[in-house]
Amino acid sequence: MLRYKVIALALAAAGVSSQIQAAPNGEQLYTRHCAVCHNDEGIGGIGLPLNGDKIEHFPRDYLFKTIRHGRIGRVMPAFEELSDAQVNAIVEYILSWKKSRLPAEFSAQPVSGDRTRGKNLFIQHCSECHGEDGRSEGLGTGVTMSRERRFNVVPPALNNPGFLASASDSWIQYTIQHGRPGTEMPSQSKLELSDQDVNDIVSHIRGYESHHPTTEQPSADPPTLVFESPYDFTTTVSNIKQSLQGMNFRYFPDRYLEMGLADDSLINKKQLSLRFCNFNQLYRILNIEPRLGVVLPCRLTVVEDAEGQVRIYAMNMQLVSRLFNNTQLSEAAELMHANIIEVIEEATL
Repeated sequence: MLRYKVIALALAAAGVSSQIQAAPNGEQLYTRHCAVCHNDEGIGGIGLPLNGDKIEHFPRDYLFKTIRHGRIGRVMPAFEELSDAQVNAIVEYILSWKKSRLPAEFSAQPVSGDRTRGKNLFIQHCSECHGEDGRSEGLGTGVTMSRERRFNVVPPALNNPGFLASASDSWIQYTIQHGRPGTEMPSQSKLELSDQDVNDIVSHIRGYESHHPTTEQPSADPPTLVFESPYDFTTTVSNIKQSLQGMNFRYFPDRYLEMGLADDSLINKKQLSLRFCNFNQLYRILNIEPRLGVVLPCRLTVVEDAEGQVRIYAMNMQLVSRLFNNTQLSEAAELMHANIIEVIEEATL
């Protein structure tokens, strides 16, 4: 009897071990970590499309490092908590959408070129799309009429530390030589560049690394702005509504934070979301960047804590807008930010 128990325990342990050692499921990991921005089928949204011509020539190593490093200061986060096996599983799932995986690998050897000459060539041939400093900032994103329709996606920021950590010199070289399918990125022959010209441009792009720290520096700006009110909860809410009216915001019905999450009898009535909108500002922002619709800032949250202190919470629109790498959006966000601050200051005087 003891022998059968030992065998059963051994089989059970083997089963647990096989589960632990089983390869991660790339589709499940993609759905959990990536689909919210890139869509379940990789058609894109907030994030870049992952199943079309635009990334047909993305090498495996580039995809792996992009997931690992992200894009500092942009929407794409760094997934440092995932194991190499998990990142590889996601990469394999993304690669399953590709029609071709060639070329699959690129040399890690640096390209030799003249950076000074490359800078001049970059400004002449590349800056119209990527910006003179490689930041790729400009008017709009290409999703709407705010930028020329030929820009289906924003040209990548070539000076971003995440990009530079992910892209090898030889792959950047290949991209310039062959262009990018499905985009306005021209080939070397169309630009009439020599092989040395290409190498010089690559060396200039690699030189952006010297302008960045080796580790990411946290933003000094908080994602949420918090203001203390000198008034009680009811007065604070009333003051905000009056201020919103005075600034021509349209005000929507109150909504408690826990509505839909708890039974009505258990909802904390001292946690209230005030929703409002200036349709002119909203139209302008969504016309520039429709993806911002998922994080619209048109709300203030008023909360009274257990000690009776009332605080007002607002999204830091300035910080959020910078994630979209869009100069025009940042300018519109500055105006909305100023209006919201004015509402809060008037309500808490």
